[in-house]
Amino acid sequence: MGTIMYKIMKHGKQEGWWATLFHGIKGSKQVKAGEWLYASVKSVRDGSGGKYYYSGIHVLPSLEDAVEYMKNFDNPEDKTIVLVECRGYEKKNHSRGNVYLCNAIKIIDEVEV
Repeated sequence: MGTIMYKIMKHGKQEGWWATLFHGIKGSKQVKAGEWLYASVKSVRDGSGGKYYYSGIHVLPSLEDAVEYMKNFDNPEDKTIVLVECRGYEKKNHSRGNVYLCNAIKIIDEVEV
């Protein structure tokens, strides 16, 4: 079993589906709960055009971190926090929060805050 972490997402177009906030997985922002999702790991540049790092699926290690990170969004009302199982992760060193990058996640369920 992997490590339990948290991810900020949007509700998907169908029941049991979720939507990523920025980059899609396998060409789609719509992802299904309960299935393993794998990151396309490659060298990317952060949003400010600054540092390069290896990409991954962004997650947070605790519910408290996820709730705090939600404050970075101008419109948090259309977002929610989901519980995920994570495999192969490392700290994202130049993030605005306690963010980790996972190689693979499986969405378990939405978290009530």
